[in-house]
Order: sequence, then structure tokens, then C-alpha cells
Amino acid sequence: MDAFQHLVNTILVIVALYALAVWLRWKGTLKEEHSMTLARIVTDLCLPAVVFAGLATQTIHLSQMKPAGVMLGLELTCIALAWGLSIALKFNKAQQGAIVFCSAFGSSTFLGYSIIMQMFPSTPAAMSEAVLISEIGVGYPIFILGPILAAYFGSGKGGEELKWKASLAFFKSPVFFALILGLLWSKFRLPGEENVFLAPVFQLCHVLTAALTPLAILSVGLMFKPIHLRKVLLALAVVVLLKLILKPLLAGFISTQLGFPELWKEILVLLAAMPPAVLGAVFLRRYGGDAALASTLLLAASLISCLTLLGVFWAIQ
Repeated sequence: MDAFQHLVNTILVIVALYALAVWLRWKGTLKEEHSMTLARIVTDLCLPAVVFAGLATQTIHLSQMKPAGVMLGLELTCIALAWGLSIALKFNKAQQGAIVFCSAFGSSTFLGYSIIMQMFPSTPAAMSEAVLISEIGVGYPIFILGPILAAYFGSGKGGEELKWKASLAFFKSPVFFALILGLLWSKFRLPGEENVFLAPVFQLCHVLTAALTPLAILSVGLMFKPIHLRKVLLALAVVVLLKLILKPLLAGFISTQLGFPELWKEILVLLAAMPPAVLGAVFLRRYGGDAALASTLLLAASLISCLTLLGVFWAIQ
């Protein structure tokens, strides 16, 4: 089965899980507030397990950081383009912030890892590269630049102290410690699951890894709310153009020009094509920005990404 067919199957699985979450919420089995609980399980347990296991069992070379650098450059480019377009289209400052966040930062960990695991189930190197691109190319920028941008576009009520605390939050998170531990484990080639004493640790990581996809999609699905597209069509058009089309196409073009292996190229394009990150709306809400617009753009772009993801991936084949 080729990569495109794997992607189609993965999208179908995600759509089914999303629909299941909406149905369970409608039925009353799960509620919207349960979304935060599931999200905490994903970010505090499943993601650290994925990051650690994906790095600790692989030999990491410095050259593998190149795609992460490309991703960082693409995000900075999208920030500049989204900012310029939103000014040219005469959006107010708060609306500009929502458009910038949704155009630049993608859900590379929350949804990206799920897709990578489904598409490359027998290729451990795929998850290792995905972790490097996601954590270094997306995680660092959004946790460091995110509060600064949100404070600029928002009312600034959070204050300087809160802004810097939010910027440093990533470096205190379980994901960051899992990243460092995984890199050190790989660097010093410490024993893995072949060691009788460490086998249970890695088995636990595999169990938590398997739980990532259903828990992440259920969490997102429980946030579903009706969308009023007429009010956000122009802003959504900018986000779709920059985040869902231009960014992944540029990722594929640059990967080809730099001679990246096909696996690196496919992973970089997939992660670049992810819908907007939930954290953008969180930061904007904290600093008095237009979090409502960001949330609407996030949901609408997430639904549209089911189609653009397939189209972009087909185009780079």
C-alpha cells in the first residue's frame, strides 16, 4: 500500500473518531469539559511517551535537524505573510493576531503524531524525525514566540511576568523532559527494551503511544461547535491559503531542493499541512486577543484540512 493510500485510510479513521466524539457528546456519554481531561492525558502522558520512545530507540544524527530548521523558517515566513495580508485587508489588531496564529503554527503533536503513526506503523525512523521536526521546529517557536505575539495583538492584560512564564512553560513540561531524556538516551546508546529491567518501561511507552490517536481525536471532537462561516470567510481564506496550501507546498519544494530523503520530505509536508494549533486560541484568550475568531478559524480549517492534506500530499508525489 503506497503512502497516499495510507494517508486516505488515516484521514478516514480520524474522521470516524471525530464523528464518534460528536455523537458521544450529543448522546450525553461525554461532555465538552471532558475534552480538557483527555487533552491533559494526551499532553502529560501520551506525548512524552511518544517523544521518549521515538528518540531513545534510534540513532540521531545532526543532519536530521535540517527539516526542523526548514519548518521554523516556514513558520516565520507564514507569520510575516499573514501579518502583511491581514493589514492589507484592513482587519483590526485583534483579528490580525487570530489570523497570524492560525496561519503559522500547526497541530503537529496533537494530530500530527497520530497521522504519522498510522501512516508509518512499521517505520520507527519516521516517528523519530517527526518528533525532531515537531518539538524543535514547532514546539519551541510557539511556546517562546506565542506569548509575545499574543501580548502584542491582545490587550496586554496578562502583564510581562505572565508573558515570560508562558514562554518558559514548555521548558517545564513533561514533553520537554522526555525530549531531553530521549536525546541523551540515544546519544549514549543506553539499553532499550531488550534489557529485562527496562522492558516494562518501553512496553508502557508503547501502550501510551497506542492510546494517543483515539484520545487526541476524541478530545478535539468534543470541542465541536457550529460554525458561522459568513462572518469569517475572508480570514479563513487567508488561513487556508497560507497554512493548508502554501506552507506544505513550500515544504515539499524546499525538501526536494535540499535533497532530503523521501521519508523526511513526506513527514515534513504532512506536519506542515496540519490544521492550526489549539494553543494559538489559548494564548490569545489569555492576553485579551480575538480567541473567538481563532477558535472558529481553527475548527473550520481542521475540517477543510481533511481535503487539502490529501490534495497537497498527492501534488508532491
